Amino acid sequence: MANQINEIIEPIFDDEDYFEDSDIEKTEEFIKSQGFKHRNKLETKPESLVYEIINPSKLDENEKPLSRVIGHENQKKELLSVIDWFKRSKELKKRGVSIPRGVILFGEPGNGKSLLIKEIIRCSEAPVFVFQGEQDNVVEGIYETFKKAREVGHSIIVFDELDLLINKERRVIRALQENLDGVESDDDILVLAATNYMREIPDPLLRHGRLEKLIRIPYPTGPEALELLKKHFKEFNLEFPNDFDDEEVALSLTGITCAGVKAVVNDLVLRNGFENITSEMIDNSIYNITDRVKDTPDEDNIEVAMHEAGHAVVAKAFPEFFTINRLNISGASGQFCAKEVERGFWPYEKVVANIKISMAGILAQKIICGRGSRGCDKDLQDARVNAYNLFNISGYSSCWETLPPIKQGSRVETAVKRRKMERKIEALLKKCEKETSKYIKSHRFQISSLGKLLYEKKHLKSSEILSVIG
Repeated sequence: MANQINEIIEPIFDDEDYFEDSDIEKTEEFIKSQGFKHRNKLETKPESLVYEIINPSKLDENEKPLSRVIGHENQKKELLSVIDWFKRSKELKKRGVSIPRGVILFGEPGNGKSLLIKEIIRCSEAPVFVFQGEQDNVVEGIYETFKKAREVGHSIIVFDELDLLINKERRVIRALQENLDGVESDDDILVLAATNYMREIPDPLLRHGRLEKLIRIPYPTGPEALELLKKHFKEFNLEFPNDFDDEEVALSLTGITCAGVKAVVNDLVLRNGFENITSEMIDNSIYNITDRVKDTPDEDNIEVAMHEAGHAVVAKAFPEFFTINRLNISGASGQFCAKEVERGFWPYEKVVANIKISMAGILAQKIICGRGSRGCDKDLQDARVNAYNLFNISGYSSCWETLPPIKQGSRVETAVKRRKMERKIEALLKKCEKETSKYIKSHRFQISSLGKLLYEKKHLKSSEILSVIG
Protein backbone atom coordinates (compact mmCIF):
# COMPACT_ATOMS: atom_id res chain seq x y z
CA MET A 1 0.00 0.00 0.00
CA ALA A 2 2.84 2.35 0.87
CA ASN A 3 4.20 2.26 -2.67
CA GLN A 4 0.79 3.17 -4.10
CA ILE A 5 0.36 6.28 -1.96
CA ASN A 6 1.76 9.68 -2.78
CA GLU A 7 2.22 11.34 0.59
CA ILE A 8 1.54 15.02 0.55
CA ILE A 9 3.57 18.00 1.65
CA GLU A 10 1.75 21.26 2.19
CA PRO A 11 4.26 23.89 3.36
CA ILE A 12 1.72 26.17 5.00
CA PHE A 13 4.54 28.05 6.71
CA ASP A 14 7.09 29.88 4.58
CA ASP A 15 10.17 30.25 6.75
CA GLU A 16 12.20 27.01 6.76
CA ASP A 17 15.04 28.56 8.80
CA TYR A 18 13.18 27.49 11.93
CA PHE A 19 14.82 24.05 11.63
CA GLU A 20 18.41 23.30 12.39
CA ASP A 21 20.34 22.70 9.14
CA SER A 22 20.76 19.01 9.88
CA ASP A 23 17.01 18.58 10.39
CA ILE A 24 16.19 20.33 7.11
CA GLU A 25 18.71 18.30 5.13
CA LYS A 26 17.49 15.06 6.65
CA THR A 27 13.86 15.88 5.87
CA GLU A 28 14.66 16.93 2.29
CA GLU A 29 16.62 13.74 1.67
CA PHE A 30 13.72 11.69 2.99
CA ILE A 31 11.25 13.59 0.77
CA LYS A 32 13.38 12.99 -2.36
CA SER A 33 13.93 9.31 -1.59
CA GLN A 34 10.18 8.69 -1.21
CA GLY A 35 9.14 10.67 -4.30
CA PHE A 36 6.72 12.93 -2.45
CA LYS A 37 4.72 15.46 -4.44
CA HIS A 38 4.03 19.03 -3.40
CA ARG A 39 0.34 19.87 -3.48
CA ASN A 40 -1.24 23.21 -4.19
CA LYS A 41 -3.96 24.12 -1.68
CA LEU A 42 -6.57 24.19 -4.45
CA GLU A 43 -5.83 20.66 -5.66
CA THR A 44 -8.04 17.78 -4.57
CA LYS A 45 -6.69 15.35 -1.98
CA PRO A 46 -6.28 11.78 -3.16
CA GLU A 47 -8.86 9.42 -1.64
CA SER A 48 -6.17 7.17 -0.16
CA LEU A 49 -4.36 9.98 1.68
CA VAL A 50 -2.72 8.70 4.87
CA TYR A 51 -1.11 11.83 6.28
CA GLU A 52 0.24 15.26 5.51
CA ILE A 53 3.69 16.49 6.44
CA ILE A 54 3.77 20.05 7.73
CA ASN A 55 7.04 21.93 8.09
CA PRO A 56 6.78 24.42 10.97
CA SER A 57 7.70 28.04 10.40
CA LYS A 58 9.49 30.54 12.52
CA LEU A 59 7.34 32.57 14.89
CA ASP A 60 6.90 36.24 14.07
CA GLU A 61 9.37 38.65 15.60
CA ASN A 62 8.66 39.17 19.32
CA GLU A 63 5.80 36.64 19.14
CA LYS A 64 5.41 34.41 22.17
CA PRO A 65 4.56 30.72 21.62
CA LEU A 66 0.80 30.00 21.76
CA SER A 67 0.06 33.72 22.14
CA ARG A 68 -2.64 33.47 19.46
CA VAL A 69 -4.69 31.26 21.78
CA ILE A 70 -6.84 33.30 24.18
CA GLY A 71 -7.15 31.98 27.74
CA HIS A 72 -6.31 28.43 28.89
CA GLU A 73 -3.15 29.75 30.56
CA ASN A 74 -2.45 26.69 32.72
CA GLN A 75 -2.99 24.35 29.76
CA LYS A 76 -0.67 26.42 27.54
CA LYS A 77 2.01 26.42 30.22
CA GLU A 78 1.92 22.61 30.45
CA LEU A 79 1.98 22.20 26.65
CA LEU A 80 4.98 24.50 26.33
CA SER A 81 6.77 22.41 28.95
CA VAL A 82 6.10 19.26 26.91
CA ILE A 83 7.40 20.92 23.72
CA ASP A 84 10.52 22.13 25.53
CA TRP A 85 11.19 18.61 26.85
CA PHE A 86 10.65 17.22 23.36
CA LYS A 87 13.18 19.65 21.86
CA ARG A 88 15.73 18.48 24.42
CA SER A 89 14.78 14.81 24.24
CA LYS A 90 18.20 13.59 23.01
CA GLU A 91 20.01 15.47 25.75
CA LEU A 92 17.58 14.22 28.42
CA LYS A 93 17.75 10.63 27.12
CA LYS A 94 21.53 10.57 27.52
CA ARG A 95 21.01 11.43 31.18
CA GLY A 96 18.44 8.68 31.65
CA VAL A 97 15.37 10.94 31.75
CA SER A 98 12.16 9.84 29.96
CA ILE A 99 9.78 12.54 28.75
CA PRO A 100 6.01 12.25 28.05
CA ARG A 101 5.60 10.82 24.55
CA GLY A 102 1.83 11.08 24.22
CA VAL A 103 -0.46 14.05 24.96
CA ILE A 104 -4.23 14.08 24.58
CA LEU A 105 -6.33 17.26 24.66
CA PHE A 106 -9.94 16.65 25.64
CA GLY A 107 -13.06 18.67 26.35
CA GLU A 108 -16.30 19.95 24.86
CA PRO A 109 -16.30 20.81 21.12
CA GLY A 110 -15.53 24.38 20.11
CA ASN A 111 -13.13 25.36 22.90
CA GLY A 112 -9.84 25.48 21.01
CA LYS A 113 -8.29 21.98 20.97
CA SER A 114 -7.55 22.03 17.24
CA LEU A 115 -6.30 25.63 17.43
CA LEU A 116 -3.92 24.68 20.23
CA ILE A 117 -2.53 21.81 18.15
CA LYS A 118 -2.01 24.13 15.16
CA GLU A 119 -0.15 26.59 17.36
CA ILE A 120 1.95 23.80 18.87
CA ILE A 121 2.96 22.83 15.34
CA ARG A 122 4.12 26.41 14.71
CA CYS A 123 6.59 26.30 17.60
CA SER A 124 7.63 22.65 17.54
CA GLU A 125 10.80 22.92 15.39
CA ALA A 126 10.17 19.42 13.99
CA PRO A 127 8.34 17.88 11.00
CA VAL A 128 4.71 17.10 11.80
CA PHE A 129 2.75 14.15 10.42
CA VAL A 130 -0.99 14.93 10.54
CA PHE A 131 -2.85 11.62 10.26
CA GLN A 132 -5.81 11.88 7.90
CA GLY A 133 -7.47 8.48 8.33
CA GLU A 134 -9.29 8.79 5.01
CA GLN A 135 -8.03 5.57 3.44
CA ASP A 136 -9.94 2.29 3.68
CA ASN A 137 -7.48 0.47 5.94
CA VAL A 138 -6.97 2.73 8.95
CA VAL A 139 -4.81 0.17 10.75
CA GLU A 140 -2.31 -0.05 7.91
CA GLY A 141 -2.33 3.75 7.68
CA ILE A 142 -1.35 4.04 11.36
CA TYR A 143 1.59 1.65 10.91
CA GLU A 144 2.62 3.53 7.76
CA THR A 145 2.52 6.93 9.48
CA PHE A 146 4.64 5.81 12.45
CA LYS A 147 7.08 4.09 10.09
CA LYS A 148 7.66 7.24 8.04
CA ALA A 149 7.90 9.41 11.16
CA ARG A 150 10.66 7.16 12.51
CA GLU A 151 12.52 7.36 9.21
CA VAL A 152 12.44 11.15 9.37
CA GLY A 153 13.54 11.11 13.00
CA HIS A 154 12.72 13.78 15.58
CA SER A 155 9.07 14.44 14.60
CA ILE A 156 5.47 14.82 15.78
CA ILE A 157 2.38 12.79 14.86
CA VAL A 158 -1.06 14.40 15.24
CA PHE A 159 -4.36 12.50 15.59
CA ASP A 160 -7.34 14.87 15.61
CA GLU A 161 -10.77 13.52 16.71
CA LEU A 162 -9.19 10.36 18.08
CA ASP A 163 -12.57 9.04 19.29
CA LEU A 164 -13.87 8.84 15.70
CA LEU A 165 -10.72 7.06 14.57
CA ILE A 166 -10.98 4.43 17.31
CA ASN A 167 -14.65 3.76 16.57
CA LYS A 168 -13.90 2.79 12.97
CA GLU A 169 -12.34 -0.56 13.83
CA ARG A 170 -11.36 -2.39 17.02
CA ARG A 171 -7.95 -3.31 15.58
CA VAL A 172 -7.15 0.42 15.53
CA ILE A 173 -6.68 0.38 19.32
CA ARG A 174 -4.19 -2.48 19.04
CA ALA A 175 -2.28 -0.71 16.28
CA LEU A 176 -2.03 2.48 18.33
CA GLN A 177 -0.92 0.55 21.43
CA GLU A 178 1.89 -1.22 19.58
CA ASN A 179 3.17 1.93 17.92
CA LEU A 180 2.91 4.06 21.05
CA ASP A 181 4.97 1.44 22.91
CA GLY A 182 7.54 1.77 20.13
CA VAL A 183 7.60 5.53 20.64
CA GLU A 184 8.47 5.04 24.29
CA SER A 185 11.59 3.04 23.41
CA ASP A 186 12.51 5.04 20.31
CA ASP A 187 12.39 8.36 22.17
CA ASP A 188 12.25 10.64 19.13
CA ILE A 189 8.52 10.96 18.35
CA LEU A 190 5.85 12.99 20.15
CA VAL A 191 2.19 12.02 19.65
CA LEU A 192 -0.50 14.72 20.01
CA ALA A 193 -4.17 13.72 20.00
CA ALA A 194 -7.48 15.49 20.55
CA THR A 195 -10.93 14.18 21.40
CA ASN A 196 -14.34 15.58 22.29
CA TYR A 197 -15.36 12.47 24.18
CA MET A 198 -12.76 11.20 26.65
CA ARG A 199 -15.01 8.32 27.68
CA GLU A 200 -14.56 6.82 24.20
CA ILE A 201 -10.80 6.44 24.70
CA PRO A 202 -9.98 3.01 26.25
CA ASP A 203 -7.83 2.92 29.38
CA PRO A 204 -4.99 0.88 27.79
CA LEU A 205 -4.21 3.85 25.52
CA LEU A 206 -3.98 6.20 28.51
CA ARG A 207 -1.44 4.36 30.62
CA HIS A 208 2.05 5.77 31.20
CA GLY A 209 4.25 5.46 28.15
CA ARG A 210 1.35 5.92 25.73
CA LEU A 211 -1.08 8.88 25.79
CA GLU A 212 -0.03 9.55 29.35
CA LYS A 213 -0.50 13.31 29.69
CA LEU A 214 -4.17 14.33 29.75
CA ILE A 215 -4.93 18.04 29.36
CA ARG A 216 -8.53 19.19 29.68
CA ILE A 217 -9.54 22.21 27.58
CA PRO A 218 -12.52 23.82 29.40
CA TYR A 219 -15.02 26.49 28.44
CA PRO A 220 -13.51 29.97 28.52
CA THR A 221 -14.18 32.04 31.62
CA GLY A 222 -16.19 35.25 31.24
CA PRO A 223 -13.07 37.48 31.06
CA GLU A 224 -11.43 35.09 28.55
CA ALA A 225 -14.57 35.11 26.40
CA LEU A 226 -14.58 38.93 26.56
CA GLU A 227 -10.94 39.05 25.44
CA LEU A 228 -11.80 36.70 22.59
CA LEU A 229 -14.75 38.91 21.61
CA LYS A 230 -12.45 41.93 21.46
CA LYS A 231 -10.01 40.01 19.31
CA HIS A 232 -12.75 39.19 16.79
CA PHE A 233 -13.98 42.81 16.86
CA LYS A 234 -10.47 43.88 15.91
CA GLU A 235 -10.33 41.31 13.09
CA PHE A 236 -13.62 42.68 11.69
CA ASN A 237 -12.53 46.31 12.25
CA LEU A 238 -15.56 46.93 14.46
CA GLU A 239 -15.79 49.72 17.02
CA PHE A 240 -17.31 49.18 20.45
CA PRO A 241 -20.24 51.38 21.48
CA ASN A 242 -19.58 54.10 24.06
CA ASP A 243 -21.76 52.39 26.68
CA PHE A 244 -20.06 48.99 26.28
CA ASP A 245 -19.74 47.40 29.74
CA ASP A 246 -16.86 44.91 29.98
CA GLU A 247 -18.05 43.29 33.20
CA GLU A 248 -21.61 42.81 32.04
CA VAL A 249 -20.69 41.42 28.63
CA ALA A 250 -18.23 39.03 30.30
CA LEU A 251 -21.11 37.77 32.46
CA SER A 252 -23.35 37.34 29.41
CA LEU A 253 -20.65 35.37 27.59
CA THR A 254 -20.02 32.99 30.50
CA GLY A 255 -20.86 29.44 29.46
CA ILE A 256 -20.39 30.07 25.72
CA THR A 257 -17.68 28.16 23.83
CA CYS A 258 -14.79 29.84 22.03
CA ALA A 259 -16.47 28.98 18.74
CA GLY A 260 -19.70 30.45 20.10
CA VAL A 261 -18.01 33.79 20.83
CA LYS A 262 -16.83 33.98 17.23
CA ALA A 263 -20.36 33.08 16.10
CA VAL A 264 -21.70 36.01 18.16
CA VAL A 265 -19.50 38.48 16.27
CA ASN A 266 -20.33 36.84 12.95
CA ASP A 267 -24.06 37.07 13.69
CA LEU A 268 -23.60 40.70 14.74
CA VAL A 269 -22.02 41.63 11.41
CA LEU A 270 -24.50 39.64 9.31
CA ARG A 271 -27.48 41.34 10.92
CA ASN A 272 -26.15 44.89 11.41
CA GLY A 273 -23.20 45.48 9.12
CA PHE A 274 -19.82 46.84 10.19
CA GLU A 275 -20.74 50.30 11.49
CA ASN A 276 -22.74 51.91 14.30
CA ILE A 277 -22.74 48.81 16.51
CA THR A 278 -24.79 49.26 19.70
CA SER A 279 -24.82 47.36 23.00
CA GLU A 280 -28.37 46.21 22.24
CA MET A 281 -27.16 44.66 18.96
CA ILE A 282 -24.43 42.79 20.84
CA ASP A 283 -26.96 41.54 23.42
CA ASN A 284 -29.30 40.37 20.65
CA SER A 285 -26.51 38.45 18.91
CA ILE A 286 -25.54 36.75 22.18
CA TYR A 287 -29.19 35.76 22.55
CA ASN A 288 -29.34 34.49 18.96
CA ILE A 289 -26.35 32.21 19.55
CA THR A 290 -27.42 30.93 22.98
CA ASP A 291 -31.00 30.31 21.80
CA ARG A 292 -30.26 28.41 18.60
CA VAL A 293 -33.46 26.33 18.36
CA LYS A 294 -36.13 28.31 16.51
CA ASP A 295 -38.90 25.72 16.18
CA THR A 296 -40.81 26.70 19.34
CA PRO A 297 -44.32 28.23 19.18
CA ASP A 298 -44.57 31.87 18.18
CA GLU A 299 -46.56 32.84 21.27
CA ASP A 300 -44.36 33.17 24.35
CA ASN A 301 -45.65 31.85 27.63
CA ILE A 302 -45.97 34.15 30.65
CA GLU A 303 -45.79 31.13 32.96
CA VAL A 304 -42.39 30.20 31.54
CA ALA A 305 -41.22 33.77 32.20
CA MET A 306 -42.38 33.52 35.84
CA HIS A 307 -40.66 30.15 36.14
CA GLU A 308 -37.29 31.58 35.02
CA ALA A 309 -37.79 34.67 37.18
CA GLY A 310 -38.23 32.36 40.20
CA HIS A 311 -34.84 30.76 39.52
CA ALA A 312 -33.19 34.19 39.28
CA VAL A 313 -34.69 35.68 42.45
CA VAL A 314 -33.76 32.67 44.60
CA ALA A 315 -30.25 32.54 43.06
CA LYS A 316 -29.84 36.20 44.04
CA ALA A 317 -30.21 35.08 47.66
CA PHE A 318 -26.89 33.20 47.40
CA PRO A 319 -24.40 35.79 46.09
CA GLU A 320 -21.53 33.97 47.80
CA PHE A 321 -22.04 31.03 45.43
CA PHE A 322 -23.69 32.28 42.20
CA THR A 323 -23.85 35.38 40.00
CA ILE A 324 -26.78 35.71 37.59
CA ASN A 325 -25.77 35.91 33.94
CA ARG A 326 -28.92 36.10 31.82
CA LEU A 327 -32.51 34.95 31.31
CA ASN A 328 -34.05 33.85 28.00
CA ILE A 329 -37.48 32.64 26.91
CA SER A 330 -38.56 31.33 23.53
CA GLY A 331 -42.08 30.00 23.20
CA ALA A 332 -42.62 27.19 25.70
CA SER A 333 -38.98 26.99 26.81
CA GLY A 334 -36.74 29.19 28.89
CA GLN A 335 -33.18 29.38 30.14
CA PHE A 336 -31.67 30.61 33.39
CA CYS A 337 -27.88 31.03 33.43
CA ALA A 338 -25.72 31.68 36.47
CA LYS A 339 -21.98 31.77 37.01
CA GLU A 340 -20.20 30.05 39.89
CA VAL A 341 -18.39 32.59 42.05
CA GLU A 342 -15.74 30.01 42.89
CA ARG A 343 -15.52 27.51 40.06
CA GLY A 344 -15.28 23.83 40.84
CA PHE A 345 -15.61 24.09 44.64
CA TRP A 346 -18.90 22.78 46.04
CA PRO A 347 -19.26 22.90 49.85
CA TYR A 348 -22.43 21.38 51.29
CA GLU A 349 -24.06 24.81 51.64
CA LYS A 350 -23.60 25.46 47.93
CA VAL A 351 -25.24 22.14 47.01
CA VAL A 352 -28.23 22.97 49.23
CA ALA A 353 -28.44 26.41 47.58
CA ASN A 354 -28.41 24.73 44.17
CA ILE A 355 -31.26 22.41 45.25
CA LYS A 356 -33.35 25.44 46.25
CA ILE A 357 -32.60 27.25 42.97
CA SER A 358 -33.63 24.14 41.01
CA MET A 359 -36.94 24.01 42.91
CA ALA A 360 -37.59 27.74 42.64
CA GLY A 361 -38.89 27.70 39.05
CA ILE A 362 -41.78 25.30 39.57
CA LEU A 363 -42.59 26.76 43.01
CA ALA A 364 -42.75 30.31 41.62
CA GLN A 365 -44.94 29.10 38.77
CA LYS A 366 -47.35 27.42 41.19
CA ILE A 367 -47.46 30.28 43.70
CA ILE A 368 -47.84 33.12 41.16
CA CYS A 369 -49.68 31.40 38.27
CA GLY A 370 -51.56 28.79 40.29
CA ARG A 371 -50.23 25.72 38.42
CA GLY A 372 -47.11 23.89 37.33
CA SER A 373 -46.26 22.19 34.04
CA ARG A 374 -44.61 19.05 32.72
CA GLY A 375 -41.59 20.99 31.49
CA CYS A 376 -40.36 21.34 35.08
CA ASP A 377 -39.39 17.69 35.45
CA LYS A 378 -35.68 18.30 34.71
CA ASP A 379 -35.40 20.91 37.48
CA LEU A 380 -37.00 18.57 40.01
CA GLN A 381 -34.82 15.69 38.88
CA ASP A 382 -31.71 17.86 39.32
CA ALA A 383 -32.83 18.73 42.85
CA ARG A 384 -33.36 15.08 43.76
CA VAL A 385 -30.03 13.96 42.24
CA ASN A 386 -28.17 16.69 44.14
CA ALA A 387 -29.84 15.66 47.39
CA TYR A 388 -29.09 12.00 46.73
CA ASN A 389 -25.42 12.71 46.01
CA LEU A 390 -25.16 14.92 49.07
CA PHE A 391 -26.00 12.00 51.34
CA ASN A 392 -24.90 8.92 49.41
CA ILE A 393 -21.64 10.24 47.98
CA SER A 394 -20.58 13.28 49.98
CA GLY A 395 -21.61 12.05 53.43
CA TYR A 396 -23.72 15.13 54.31
CA SER A 397 -25.03 13.58 57.52
CA SER A 398 -21.96 11.55 58.46
CA CYS A 399 -19.06 10.18 56.47
CA TRP A 400 -19.74 6.76 58.10
CA GLU A 401 -23.30 6.65 56.75
CA THR A 402 -22.47 6.93 53.03
CA LEU A 403 -23.80 3.95 51.09
CA PRO A 404 -21.72 1.63 48.92
CA PRO A 405 -23.01 0.76 45.42
CA ILE A 406 -25.58 -2.06 45.42
CA LYS A 407 -23.91 -5.28 44.29
CA GLN A 408 -25.17 -8.80 43.86
CA GLY A 409 -24.98 -10.67 47.17
CA SER A 410 -25.02 -7.53 49.32
CA ARG A 411 -26.01 -7.99 52.95
CA VAL A 412 -29.66 -7.62 53.94
CA GLU A 413 -29.02 -4.64 56.21
CA THR A 414 -27.80 -2.64 53.19
CA ALA A 415 -31.41 -2.27 52.02
CA VAL A 416 -32.50 -1.14 55.49
CA LYS A 417 -29.71 1.39 55.64
CA ARG A 418 -30.60 2.56 52.15
CA ARG A 419 -34.20 3.20 53.11
CA LYS A 420 -33.01 5.14 56.17
CA MET A 421 -30.87 7.26 53.86
CA GLU A 422 -33.81 7.81 51.49
CA ARG A 423 -35.88 9.17 54.36
CA LYS A 424 -33.10 11.65 55.11
CA ILE A 425 -33.07 12.71 51.45
CA GLU A 426 -36.85 13.19 51.45
CA ALA A 427 -36.64 15.21 54.65
CA LEU A 428 -33.98 17.49 53.14
CA LEU A 429 -36.04 18.01 49.97
CA LYS A 430 -39.16 18.87 52.00
CA LYS A 431 -37.18 21.28 54.16
CA CYS A 432 -35.70 22.99 51.05
CA GLU A 433 -39.16 23.17 49.45
CA LYS A 434 -40.68 24.77 52.55
CA GLU A 435 -37.91 27.37 52.90
CA THR A 436 -37.90 28.16 49.15
CA SER A 437 -41.70 28.57 49.06
CA LYS A 438 -41.54 30.95 52.00
CA TYR A 439 -38.82 33.01 50.28
CA ILE A 440 -40.77 33.15 46.99
CA LYS A 441 -43.93 34.32 48.75
CA SER A 442 -42.01 37.10 50.46
CA HIS A 443 -40.47 38.17 47.12
CA ARG A 444 -43.58 37.67 45.01
CA PHE A 445 -43.56 41.24 43.73
CA GLN A 446 -39.96 41.03 42.44
CA ILE A 447 -40.62 37.70 40.71
CA SER A 448 -43.80 38.99 39.10
CA SER A 449 -42.09 42.20 37.89
CA LEU A 450 -39.09 40.30 36.54
CA GLY A 451 -41.30 37.73 34.81
CA LYS A 452 -43.32 40.44 33.08
CA LEU A 453 -40.15 42.21 31.88
CA LEU A 454 -38.72 38.93 30.60
CA TYR A 455 -42.00 38.16 28.81
CA GLU A 456 -41.84 41.57 27.16
CA LYS A 457 -38.15 41.59 26.12
CA LYS A 458 -37.56 37.80 25.64
CA HIS A 459 -34.02 38.00 27.01
CA LEU A 460 -32.46 39.93 29.88
CA LYS A 461 -28.84 40.57 30.80
CA SER A 462 -27.48 40.77 34.34
CA SER A 463 -27.94 44.52 34.90
CA GLU A 464 -31.57 44.39 33.72
CA ILE A 465 -32.30 41.52 36.11
CA LEU A 466 -30.66 43.23 39.07
CA SER A 467 -32.48 46.52 38.34
CA VAL A 468 -35.74 44.71 39.06
CA ILE A 469 -34.85 42.43 41.97
CA GLY A 470 -32.35 44.82 43.58
